[in-house]
Amino acid sequence: MLDWLIDFFHFSLAMLAVCAPQSAIPVFVNLTEGMGQREKAGIALQTGVAVACVLCSSAFFGSALLDMFGVSLNSFRIAGGILLMSIGFGMIKASEKRHTKEEQAEAESREAIGVMPLAIPVISGPGSISAMVIATQMDKSVSHLIAVLGAGVVVAVVSWLLLRTADKLAAVLGQTGLNIIGRLCGLLLASLAVEFIYTSLKDMFPAWIS
Repeated sequence: MLDWLIDFFHFSLAMLAVCAPQSAIPVFVNLTEGMGQREKAGIALQTGVAVACVLCSSAFFGSALLDMFGVSLNSFRIAGGILLMSIGFGMIKASEKRHTKEEQAEAESREAIGVMPLAIPVISGPGSISAMVIATQMDKSVSHLIAVLGAGVVVAVVSWLLLRTADKLAAVLGQTGLNIIGRLCGLLLASLAVEFIYTSLKDMFPAWIS
């Protein structure tokens, strides 16, 4: 039980760094400007549910996708590590943007902005999907899968809570405060990416890396 809790806690922290739900606060505030509190609360809930669906689906079907395309775990982990490192460096420079101007313009004319672009790709983008797939491949036990799914739910709940109080948080922290938090998450994300790449290279070339 203790091992499971450590696994769950460790991966929950890792996924919070990967997804960086605080990065969605400025986008949420901008897209919901002029809306009522009830409407904003509905969009926050919609975002949380969408994030949970995306991350949990990645955990369940990631293995099948790798098998379908004949991609090994080590190859996918290196590619995912490079992607995560790129995102992490962008967050450290406070320049990371996970959605395009076209996606934001489309979101402003749609009701489901909690799904696009808030849940996808701002919170649960390619980096977080890759992390979920990699995590489920590292250990095939049921307990580990439950821990990974639990971490996905944690990210979804935290995302909902942050967006539910987005107006207050944005006023208290300001853009500078959000950037500082983003930089810290970016540093953790880059470190996680290095660990992914190192582990894969060690498995692929044991004679070179000891």
